[in-house]
Amino acid sequence: MNRYAYYSLIHHGMKSMLNDRMGHYSEPEFHQYLNLMIGKDSCSAMSDEELISAVDNLRSEGYLEEYKSLIPY
Repeated sequence: MNRYAYYSLIHHGMKSMLNDRMGHYSEPEFHQYLNLMIGKDSCSAMSDEELISAVDNLRSEGYLEEYKSLIPY
């Protein structure tokens, strides 16, 4: 598993989600929403399974459409 690829996908998806839902993006909100979604406020603190879960959640909500072909299943 390439953890850094998952970090990038999560950061992109969360940025898209926050811009969509809040109208803007900020680092504190990123960490807050990530904590609500997974229970951890940092990608580096997540297990591989949690990274996969976060990407799956963002993909299923439509926030990673342009990266869909890059997401391993």
